Amino acid sequence: MCPVVLLAMIFSLLLFLLELTAALTVTFVPESIEKLKEGDQRNVSFSVIDPKPTNHSYYQLLVTDFRVADIVTNKFFNVTELQGRGTYGETFNETFKLEGKFLGHTGVQVMALSKTGNETEKSNPLKVSVIRKENKLITVFIASVATLVSLSYVSMGCALDLNVIKDVLKKPVAPAVGFGCQYILMPLIAYGIGQLLFTSPILQLGLFVFGCSPGGGASNMWTVLLEGNLSLSVTMTFLSTLASLAMMPLWIFTLGKTLFSGTSKIPFKNIFISLISMVIPLGIGLLIQRYLPKVAKCGRRILVPACVVMIIYIVAFGTYANLYMFKLFTWQTVVSALVNVWFGFFFGALFARLIGRPVEDVIAIAVETGVQNSGISIVLLGFSLEHPDSDLASVVPVAASIVMPIPLMILYVIQKIRLRWCTQEEDADLEHVSKETKYKPVVESPINGDYESNILMNGYI
Repeated sequence: MCPVVLLAMIFSLLLFLLELTAALTVTFVPESIEKLKEGDQRNVSFSVIDPKPTNHSYYQLLVTDFRVADIVTNKFFNVTELQGRGTYGETFNETFKLEGKFLGHTGVQVMALSKTGNETEKSNPLKVSVIRKENKLITVFIASVATLVSLSYVSMGCALDLNVIKDVLKKPVAPAVGFGCQYILMPLIAYGIGQLLFTSPILQLGLFVFGCSPGGGASNMWTVLLEGNLSLSVTMTFLSTLASLAMMPLWIFTLGKTLFSGTSKIPFKNIFISLISMVIPLGIGLLIQRYLPKVAKCGRRILVPACVVMIIYIVAFGTYANLYMFKLFTWQTVVSALVNVWFGFFFGALFARLIGRPVEDVIAIAVETGVQNSGISIVLLGFSLEHPDSDLASVVPVAASIVMPIPLMILYVIQKIRLRWCTQEEDADLEHVSKETKYKPVVESPINGDYESNILMNGYI
């Protein structure tokens, strides 16, 4: 190698090292800010070591995402003024006040500006995490929904047919199809959609955990409204919740490990509570059906209106209590929720139809597949992730629970319109038949000529 070229390379390396040692160095105290609550403020000190202060006129504080946190004090610091405050040489010390705005992650950097106003250097960022303040409204919402769901399950228990449940368990073809859709198809769909639409592993994990969740209690209410097989729906919900004790850990500790390297904590306690909260009210309803048949009859009558009220309450109050989540919604979040839930309805109905199940069973299997327990997925994410990551990951299950009722409500309206239309047509046919037979003459019966039989045949008696 030519000695001149070698010397040039060594000289370039020395210049590069000199440039590195001459870089702007900023130290923040504290080094990072974690769990800053929304609305709270924190004082932060920073020290700037600037080997070339004469080349700079200002230091500017930059926030990566000002929607998450922002600086409420001055963001510009004049280098000349800093030198005049008694600071020594190339080191300058200052403080600023940071306020949490909304849950998420952001960073704060110090940028050096030249005398012409151009950016010259940036420091390493101060990492900031903002968490959500406790919301009592959400606590009230959860408690009220738990109470109302328990009462609705009592009504379902009054309407259940134990003989049908026994038949389902003796020939568990429909539950087997539902299980396959719930715990094989849905996790794979959620994983694929997450890889396709999200770059954030947190959102990918949130969608995947939701896809691994068992059927939700709302599936039974929607099955009632859509005139599906309630006994099959309740049986499938119970079995899928029971199976989640094994299937959720299986998926999360296999395919889920590609999204999350931490230690996942499966909320077995919450899953057991879900089982108990389902079984006990159903048992009470069955006891009422056995020993208080008149009360059970009233319970069956109010079942459909109670389900309508419950769904409206959950959608309206739940949306209001979680309004902050809408700020985190993106088109990817909404599309992923739509595709995951609606594909569940579609494939559940498709496979149920392929095995020749009746319409009532098709409705139950489709609804059970698409309506998943977002509560269990949110609890699991809360146990497995630190704040605010757990809230950020929960955006997808919340979005899915919001878009879930849309196709079911459309189908319910179509059913009611069709029923109304068919009823009107039947009434018109009956009126037409009545007009035709009212003045129809009596003729001798071609069978036996019996006068009384002739009268009966022509609708007079």
